[in-house]
Amino acid sequence: MDYKKFLRSAAIGFIGVLIFLTFFSRTLLDLQIPRVSLAFAQNMTLRPEARSSGIVVPADTERIFAPVTGRITQILQRGDMTNADTVLFAITSDLQTLQDLLQHAEHDLRVNSLAIEQTTSNRADAQNRLYQLQNQPIDLPNPPMLNLWEFDVQLDANAASIQVVEADIATLVILLAQGIVPRQDIVNREADLERLLQTREEIYTRREIAEQNYETAVEDHNASVASAQRMRTEHIQAQQNIINGHNFALANQNLDRERIETRLADLQEQIEMGGVVYVQLDYRPIRRVTEISPGLDIGSMVSEGMPVMTTSIRDNNFIIQAYFPQTQDFIGRNQNVEIQVGTNHMTGTTTNVVPDGARNLVYIEVNSNALTGGELAHVTVAGGNFPVSGAVPLSALREDTEGYYVFFVVPYARRLGSDYIVQQTRVNTGRRDSRHIAISVPWGSLPDGPIVVNSDMPVSNSQRVRLVAGHDIVPTRPGS
Repeated sequence: MDYKKFLRSAAIGFIGVLIFLTFFSRTLLDLQIPRVSLAFAQNMTLRPEARSSGIVVPADTERIFAPVTGRITQILQRGDMTNADTVLFAITSDLQTLQDLLQHAEHDLRVNSLAIEQTTSNRADAQNRLYQLQNQPIDLPNPPMLNLWEFDVQLDANAASIQVVEADIATLVILLAQGIVPRQDIVNREADLERLLQTREEIYTRREIAEQNYETAVEDHNASVASAQRMRTEHIQAQQNIINGHNFALANQNLDRERIETRLADLQEQIEMGGVVYVQLDYRPIRRVTEISPGLDIGSMVSEGMPVMTTSIRDNNFIIQAYFPQTQDFIGRNQNVEIQVGTNHMTGTTTNVVPDGARNLVYIEVNSNALTGGELAHVTVAGGNFPVSGAVPLSALREDTEGYYVFFVVPYARRLGSDYIVQQTRVNTGRRDSRHIAISVPWGSLPDGPIVVNSDMPVSNSQRVRLVAGHDIVPTRPGS
């Protein structure tokens, strides 16, 4: 009796150990499975918002360049105010260098005058040649002639001979019936008639050949006339192109003459002023010096055409250029923008959106008397309210070389509990805000299952996962 109790207890203990080892091994295996948190796609209202930053610059700016080469002997500083009477900067050049430049400019003027004279003469010759081409008659070949008179004479003579032979045959037939002439006489005249008829066909054939040759000659003549006229037109057009080339060259040479004369006047004026050039603005609005080219100050050497400074109208209008990702496609023209510069808050307006690679460059206008230009501005653009369906957290959206996708979790029942398998689904993206994005599938509607939002290790398609909450999933979508 004791032996049976022992066997029963041993069997129960063995079964218990098996059950324990089964669950323990399952637990050990589960420790290697990714733990995921879930969410459901919902209907909600997205309020997209985009943030960026940019440098404040005046809206109306003008760069001022050095008109001559020399040394800066006077210059305003950044922030100085200007009007039409203000000297922006002064450049002093060496007098001997100016004299050399003056002589060089005088030489250029003489060369230019000779070039204009030569071009004018060439244009006159070309115009005379064009006049001759336009008034010279075209040398055309004589038109072909068609002479059918000879054939008509031959045909008339042939017809008369045929009538005579036919009359002779008729007479011979009568005489043959009376036994006066032999049958051979009729045969001979019929042979004569056959030769005449053959001769008539030959005349007609030669006449047709003559007409065909005439038609071919007319076509060749017309082609020759068209070719001569075309060549005349081409020669006239070529001559006109030559004249147009002379006109273009003459216009450029006259522009060069104006430039050289202006250069001469400027050099003479600068020499009279002791080598000093004072740079001033030609208009009255008050402007501010917003920038001096780096490294420039009194004593610096500048070359002609070199930028020296930038000025702007003091009207409190400024521009901010800020970059935003192209995914923030709700940004357009005429949208309000919240701007923060230091502790100052102000409102601006978007004026233009320019694509630039994967970004959009957004131009923002702002009017403020608290700005001077050069400040760092933080900007915020709100996109309004967009009711969407199928919105999920941004962390649920994944991307590879083929596009965007999400992982849905599908439960599979087993004897003790359920297994949870992730399934990859390709999606299209829509509106987004700072936390959510609207998604849809290319065909049909989104599955009703939950979506993987986060995981503690990488997840792949058809992989088993564990839920963070550790409970079964009710495969229904909660209401929005």
